[in-house]
This record gives sequence, C-alpha cells and structure tokens, in this order.
Amino acid sequence: MTNDEFPMTKEFLSPNDECKTCELAGRIGTFVLRPSFDIRHSDFVIVRTAVATLALAIGANTNGFAQGVSPNPPFSIQQEGESAWLVRPNGERFFSLGVCCVNQGASRQEFDSANPGYAAWQHYADSNRWAEADLKRLKAWGFTTVGGWSDFPAVRHCGAADLAFAPVLHIGSTAGAPWWDMWDPKIVQRMDEVAREQILPLRDDPRLIGYYSDNEIGWWNAILFKMTLEQSPTSGQRQRLIELLRQTYRNDWSELLRDFEPAPGVENWQELDRHGMLFLRPGGNGIRVERRFLTLLAERYYSLVHDIIRKYDQRALILGDRFQSFYYPEVARACARHVDAVSSNLNASWNDGSFARFYLETLHALTGKPLLIGEFYMSARDNRSGNQNSRGVYPVVVTQKERAAGFRNTLQALLKIPYVIGADWFQYYDEPTHGRFDGENFNFGLVDIHDRPYEALTRIAASLDLAGMKRQPARARPDASPGVPPAPREPLGEFEPTLALRRWDRERGFVQPISEFPLADLYVCWNEKAIYLGLYAQDVTEDTFYRDKTVRASDRAEWIVSVSGPDKPIRARIGAGLEPIIDEPTVRVANISGLNGNFRNIACMELPARLFGRDRFKPRDLIEFASTFVSHCRAYRVEWKGKFALRR
Repeated sequence: MTNDEFPMTKEFLSPNDECKTCELAGRIGTFVLRPSFDIRHSDFVIVRTAVATLALAIGANTNGFAQGVSPNPPFSIQQEGESAWLVRPNGERFFSLGVCCVNQGASRQEFDSANPGYAAWQHYADSNRWAEADLKRLKAWGFTTVGGWSDFPAVRHCGAADLAFAPVLHIGSTAGAPWWDMWDPKIVQRMDEVAREQILPLRDDPRLIGYYSDNEIGWWNAILFKMTLEQSPTSGQRQRLIELLRQTYRNDWSELLRDFEPAPGVENWQELDRHGMLFLRPGGNGIRVERRFLTLLAERYYSLVHDIIRKYDQRALILGDRFQSFYYPEVARACARHVDAVSSNLNASWNDGSFARFYLETLHALTGKPLLIGEFYMSARDNRSGNQNSRGVYPVVVTQKERAAGFRNTLQALLKIPYVIGADWFQYYDEPTHGRFDGENFNFGLVDIHDRPYEALTRIAASLDLAGMKRQPARARPDASPGVPPAPREPLGEFEPTLALRRWDRERGFVQPISEFPLADLYVCWNEKAIYLGLYAQDVTEDTFYRDKTVRASDRAEWIVSVSGPDKPIRARIGAGLEPIIDEPTVRVANISGLNGNFRNIACMELPARLFGRDRFKPRDLIEFASTFVSHCRAYRVEWKGKFALRR
C-alpha cells in the first residue's frame, strides 16, 4: 500500500467516459478488490465493465419500467428466541455460509504463464461443466451460498444450482458515491442505472437472498471532507458542508479558526463559499464537525441506495455495504435505518482466527440489526500456488492445518453470536502466484490455482453442523471479574500485527468496559513482577486531515491508566504509526499502529508491582485500576475500571 492521496475528477463519469484521473481512491470498495491505496484507472473500469457484463450475460432487459413483484416468495430474517435467522422461501431457517469469487478465473486471453492463476478452461470443457463441478463441491463442503463477484450467469443456469446467492451491486462506487456530489441528478441517475441493470435479471430468482449495495467503501472521513471541499460551489454536497460549518460556528469565522486551518487564499466565509480547503487545527475539536458531516453523507447514501433497490425489487433483503473491517459509529447508525441487515468484512485480529470482542458487539449495539460477515479469510505459507502472502495485513499461519483451524475458530465464534446470520469465505481459489493486478498475493482459496482442494480446510467446513451449532443456547463469555489470569511467559513478545497479545488469556482476562459503545477491548494478566494491560482499539487516523500531513502528539490517541498507588494517572500517547510517548519512566509500553489504511491501535502497558505499593504480586492479591482510551483527535472515548483478585 501507499499513503498517497488519490485525486478524483469533479466531473461526472458516464459509462463511456474516460476516467479523467490516473489514480483512483484505494478506499473505494471495488470489484474483486481489497482496500489498497494505489488503485488506478483500470481498476475503476473493472467495476463498470463487470456491472455491464453481468447484466448482459444474464439477459437483462432494461427497456421497460422496473416496477413489479416477483412471483416467488422471498428470503426473510426472523427472530427465534435470542437468535436471528435467515429463512428460506420454504420456511427453513439456516445460517448462510457463502464463498466469494466463485468464478472461472482468468480467461485464455488473460492467462499469464509468468504469473499463473486459476483458470477454469484448463480443467473443464465448458462453463456448464465448471459450474456443475463447483456447485457440487460447495454443497459437499457444507456451503449454502454463492457470494460476491461470482459467475452468476453460469451458476444460475446450472441444473444443480440450488445454492442461494447474494451479489454485490457496486451502486455507489460505480457512480462515484459517496465521494462526488450525491445531490447531483447525474450521479443519482447513474446509481439508478447500475442497480437496474443488475437487479432486473435477478429479482425473480427464488435463490436470491438479497443485495449488498457496495463493498468496503471505507467512509474515510478526511478524504470525504477534502473531496467535498474540492467540488464546485454549485455542488449540493459542498453547499451542505458549508451550511453545516456556518451553523456550527454561528457564522463566526474566528470560532471556525479555533478548529480549522484554512488553505491560503481563504480568509472569510465568502471566499470559502466559492473555493478553498480546510484542515484540522492540531489540538482543536474540528473532528466533531467532520463526524457530523459523515453522518449527513451516510444518511444520504443509504437512503438513496435503499430507495433505488426498492424501486426495482420490493422484497429482496438489503444487506448493507460490507464495512472494511472497521466502522464509524455515525455511519453504522445511519446504515441501520435503511437496511435489513448490516454487513461487515472481518479481518481476524489474530492469526488463530479470533477477533476483538468489541467489534461485532458494538456494531450490533449501535444498529440493532442482524449482522452478515461479507468476507473472512486465512492464509498459510505452505501452499500449492506459490503465494507469498506479503501484500496486505491479513492473518498468515505456517501450515494448512493451522489455516483450517483458523477457519474453524472464526466460524465457531460467529455461530455463537445470536445476531450473526451468515458469513462468506474469501475466496474460492488462491490468488495468482505473484499477485493479482493490485499486487495482493494470498493463499485465500478453498482450492489452489490448479483446482485442487485444500482438504484440511474443506473437511472442517463439511463437518460443521451450522444450524445445530447456531441453535445452541448462548452462553455468557468469561471475563476478568472472577480474577486476573496469569501472564504468558513473554507478555510483550511477538509484538507485531496478528500476533501481539495472541498468547494472552483474552477470555478470562477480558475487562468489561463501562462505556456504552466501546471501540476497544482491554485485557489484563499478571506475574510476580508486574500487571500487564493489553489494548486492542479501532483508531482511524488519516494524515489528510492536516495541511502538512503530520499528526501532532496532541492529536494522537491517549491511553490513561490510574492505579491505587501514584497520585497522578499514567499517560501514554500511542497511535499514528509513531513511537509511544509515556510520562512514567518505570512503565513500559509497546505499540503497533499506523495511518490511513491501518486502523488498528494495539498496545501493552507493563505496570511494575511497586506502582501498586508492593514488592511483588502473589495469588489472591487485590488490585484496582481505571483505564481510559481516547482515540485520534478525541473523537471517541472508552473507559474501564474495577477491583480484581489475582488468580493462579
């Protein structure tokens, strides 16, 4: 990934226009793309071409008006006790286990022998035989659903095609929403066209669960703010932002200057009305206004896609836009008002397939909706496709046995969560040996590039009784209330992504937050020398907020810990990809964080026994502490406090 900005044209792109910019936002969820900060013109074309190809291939007739109701009963979501379920048209409740990218891979023309990838034509006489073989495999392996970016034309026309399906429409990303003016009739019309071309051929199919409107848009706050201010003064989106700023600061330019630094040439409201950029002033509270603007954009986007989908299909489920393994609370709340289920992709926090507890719990608390996992994945160094697993921060293990265990761990954890109704594995086949067009080169497949199944993983998938496991009564998860578990041998060891805190007992060491919508987990453990606190937080930090692209210490996330001994709390500045700053020399802090696409802030704090007034700790000792995490620019706050006994 690169951290470069990505200019976009301010002009509307029709399907036949050439893209006016050579580099497009990597934070845009695109066709078969994982987030990348160097997506180029050709990738945007892929989205538009894929949409058109899908519509044509499955026989879209777009000459008539789209109103009408399918004769087939729809899929639905129902509540049974504490659990939410997807329900088939015949009334059967099921957990949707899907697979993304069930397609034929590289064509004969696209195949590159120097960078070989999956190519169905090498193994099957035609697309029908490919579809029959693949669907037979997926059913035998226990999968129920064909997920995003699959070859729906071939799958739908296969005689054995009784698996459900849920396509990704790319309504927004194809038309430029939410980055361009969502009040521009041309943008809205293009969104309508994209939806219409895809929905009409699909809506009467009895296997259709519903539609994802987009994938991994990201909702990057700083980029959306910047791109909106770059629009013309006639832009409805820009005008609404200026009006929000005027209302917030009561038309007082001096008040705005406390929170923002204008670009040169912008010295008053009248000039800002016409042109110009604003940047966050370090130490100010401008982030609150930017989050309010994010709410406005999200409400507009979700209301638009809801109404557009319902215009062409009144009954299929609306499944959200598959958050990019993080979410802004403001966006999640707006989404909930316009969807049947909220969706998010899930990048495991650790390479054993486990994930931070707050992530889905808070998303559900914010939305009150059932959740779908749009993607989950795991890769291994030992693979038959030659994948190096080096272009991205995704969980990597050594062996296929470990990868299969990670798959099982993630899926079993999801099945225990009553409001999760489905999850899609990414993806059917491995990525090309040296990486796909954006460089991503992971062993994500159920099969390798030679069409051979990874049997350790597929055996586990086939062995799981999904409905039976989901019907098990929900049990309260353990936490640190009964006592703090012992620390691993090296509490600060392996402090790198997907490994830091992995060997901690994060179940019995989980500290319950006192905040209502936490965006972080806190864990505690001990040995005779120290108490250890582990923090796993969502902390979205963009350098685009600032004129010089530098995050000052005053705006970095802050971790504050108070213990019973010292008179003053311990304060650590963490995050933004910089070294931690700690105000207590006897305390050690380790930290992993980043900028832009890296939204995880992981830290460990070692608190020596003498800070608690002891020479050493022993079992049954009582400790008391309070902890606060304040995210970048003071946007969000999470608190914990309690008194705990140390257990063996």
